[in-house]
Amino acid sequence: MMEQQFIEYEANLHWGCLIPIVPEVYARLVNELNSFRPNAPVQTTFCDFIFSVEKDEDNTYIKVKTTVDRSNFGNEPIESYGNLLDVTIIRRLKDFLFTINLAYPGHVHVFKSVLCRNGIPVQSISYSTCTSGMAYEKCKWLPFSNLTIEQCWNWITSKTNFLSYISRTPIDRALFALSYESVANDDLDIFYVLLGIEALYNDGSNREESITAQLKRKLQAVVGELPKEAITEMNKMYGVRSALVHGGANIFKCWPSEDYSEDEYEKVGKERNHIIIAFGILIVSIQQFIKADACKLVENITVELK
Repeated sequence: MMEQQFIEYEANLHWGCLIPIVPEVYARLVNELNSFRPNAPVQTTFCDFIFSVEKDEDNTYIKVKTTVDRSNFGNEPIESYGNLLDVTIIRRLKDFLFTINLAYPGHVHVFKSVLCRNGIPVQSISYSTCTSGMAYEKCKWLPFSNLTIEQCWNWITSKTNFLSYISRTPIDRALFALSYESVANDDLDIFYVLLGIEALYNDGSNREESITAQLKRKLQAVVGELPKEAITEMNKMYGVRSALVHGGANIFKCWPSEDYSEDEYEKVGKERNHIIIAFGILIVSIQQFIKADACKLVENITVELK
């Protein structure tokens, strides 16, 4: 008996939103997900992914389906390439979730879900948007944009190398750094997010101007005037990174512990606030690139004699 020609993948992504969601925004997001049909590379070919939103009594799911042409793998048994193909599909799903999060920061948090191959569970999936969600909710002074999923996906696939495994340009480095939001721990978050911000705004061409001065000047040119308290918080987040680098800040143990006091918990929360602001700055900056359909920041100097 011959094996079926196509390998069918399906995932029911357990979807939750960690921030208050406006009904109109929720309706727009659901409509976009139901019509999102990206064509994306999987191994040696391209596959169409079908998105839809489904509900039961207690939960909302993003259902994603795709099929892979088995003939691309010759006569090899599926056991010889199945695991690698499973991993590739999950990576692509996370690319989509990342894209959705650029259009709707923090609105799609995927709790533990399972990917099925030909109806058999093969891999678990989760995707955190906790930090960007808090940034979207708390940093109201940042000009978050109303983008579409398709707009973000078209920009990512045409203007960046995000679907590759290593960055090649400053905008790639910013995107790759933002991708660590879903896996980094509290101590490492500040390194990744500032790496992404500096990839965009610090080109190293002006050695007389400090990194923070470049960031403030260029950021305000890109996203608009920032309030005084925002500048203060930006200075603090560099102070937090410096303390971590030079061993002057307390850090979490590798595995979780619950024996810290309420005062310590509140202190960590205040330090975490700088990281949330940094993620907000990075997301808003990338959104400006998407709106302009741009892939690099160019600073021009105009001289005119009258």
